[in-house]
Amino acid sequence: MSSNGVRVRVAVCLRDGDRILLAEHVKHGRRHWLLPGGGVEAGETMVGAAVREMLEETGLVVTVGRLVLVCEAIEPAGRHLLNLVFAGTTPPGGTLRVGRDGVLDDVAWHDRDELATIDLHPPIGEAVLACWAEEFEGPVRVLGNVWRPSV
Repeated sequence: MSSNGVRVRVAVCLRDGDRILLAEHVKHGRRHWLLPGGGVEAGETMVGAAVREMLEETGLVVTVGRLVLVCEAIEPAGRHLLNLVFAGTTPPGGTLRVGRDGVLDDVAWHDRDELATIDLHPPIGEAVLACWAEEFEGPVRVLGNVWRPSV
């Protein structure tokens, strides 16, 4: 959803033991990983959007928990993205699959330790690890503008 040029994106931290689910996007010839999620549509709640986006991107039905991270990506060219990250769980079973989004190339479980080194967009790996250390029950982390130029 966009209001005054701000696009709202929701994402979910879905864990399985010491692994986290990430989605790989290919855009303009560049590959990077994100927490699965996407844009909130008009008339849709943030939680509803998170459930829908997880199903579309990963094939998994999730229960969306509490908000854990808030950050923005404000590009010099004017694009403004507000990212809201929720904790999530999924019932046992379900079949992980790659959705049909035009930029989505893969969905895969990654070891917790990889978050410190993987090319994650936005660059919130350390914040996710801090939330994880608190079992996603600590205070909501507000990171401000995390936009970084592509290298």
